[in-house]
Amino acid sequence: MVFKPAHWPRKLRSAEWFGGTSRDHIYHRSWMKNQGLPDDMFDGRPVIGICNTWSQLTPCNGHLRDLAERVRHGIYEAGGFPVEFPVFSTGESTLRPTAMMFRNLASMDVEEAIRGTPLDGVVLLVGCDKTTPSLLMGAASVDLPAIVVTGGPMLNGWFQGERVGSGTHLWKFSEAVKAGEMTQEEFLEAEAAMSRSPGSCNTMGTASTMASMAEALGMALSGNAAIPAVDSRRRVMAHLSGRRIVQMVKDDLKPSDILTRQAFENAVRTNGAIGGSTNAVIHLLAIAGRVGVDLSLED
Repeated sequence: MVFKPAHWPRKLRSAEWFGGTSRDHIYHRSWMKNQGLPDDMFDGRPVIGICNTWSQLTPCNGHLRDLAERVRHGIYEAGGFPVEFPVFSTGESTLRPTAMMFRNLASMDVEEAIRGTPLDGVVLLVGCDKTTPSLLMGAASVDLPAIVVTGGPMLNGWFQGERVGSGTHLWKFSEAVKAGEMTQEEFLEAEAAMSRSPGSCNTMGTASTMASMAEALGMALSGNAAIPAVDSRRRVMAHLSGRRIVQMVKDDLKPSDILTRQAFENAVRTNGAIGGSTNAVIHLLAIAGRVGVDLSLED
């Protein structure tokens, strides 16, 4: 399939809220203006949502406020109108019994937040395991132009001369204590080495896997998945994604144009190549279902 960009300029979806002189148009604009927005922000330019899963209860995503600002810079620079909004954030490290139980709830939140508001496109700020698939599911259901920006993995830790993975060594050390190979005091000391910077797990768990899947599917810019959370290139990626989503809206490049069967086959191959999480299968099937892609085996 060859994608053909839409004609630009044209009237966008957000004009249904802002682009007229009726009572309802004035109602929508006047309330938005109480935030100090000038008249020309409502001149028909692309309105871009920054869908943010920032939460202090989701440590993997605790740095996304900064990335949201970088995205905002890129949107303004490309001539868009950025509006940030929060959605339900599922943090695997704090949410009991498991964040997996709430993935679909988060997806519903994202879908209705996008569908019911004056957005022409959306940037999906994600990090922890279930935030990436849930935001992709929600955005795919609405099918407005969307791009993923992940928070990136944290830095490696070190303990007693050994590299420590935040998503693996907790279990290894716990078993070592039971086996008498590590003292309880050493276990507590190792705690400080396991999660030593902002970001998601620095191992190939579900967070890094789904970041890779977003990129392999074509829903994120190339290189997005691997940049550490604290690396300056992560901010650059957010900035460039802000620019890119404005052009995607102008072109009317939607998830349904990107998330083809071929894209999912590419993601499956990528997951095998990186040794990714088996949870990717569950999430890829759910995302595919939102765009009507059949991933059953061909004859």
